[in-house]
Amino acid sequence: MSRAVGALGLPRDARLRRSSEIQVVFQQGRREERRAFVLLWVPRQGPARAGFAVSRQIRGAVRRNRARRRLRAAYRGLEPANLRGLDAVFVARAWALEAPLDELRTEMAHAHSAAYRSAGG
Repeated sequence: MSRAVGALGLPRDARLRRSSEIQVVFQQGRREERRAFVLLWVPRQGPARAGFAVSRQIRGAVRRNRARRRLRAAYRGLEPANLRGLDAVFVARAWALEAPLDELRTEMAHAHSAAYRSAGG
């Protein structure tokens, strides 16, 4: 059963949806570390796809869910034309709970660009 993407949702083709897709990124991906998150990525053809994860080192389900939501919100604010060529998983760190959304967005854009350049793009 398909569900319509809300005004603030990510389209289906912009998400890593299967566990196997995410596992490939975790097992074979390269790392780009930032204060609020770790970006794990593998190169791909076409538009970028993203997944979001949070370590249990962030204690409490409410805080983990908030960190994941903040990462997704920052990612949605990025310019779609700049997102290409990567399957990426953003793993939240504790600073993701406190960082201003604009700062998260800027760090995501820089990390994504650095990873894309490193992949040969």
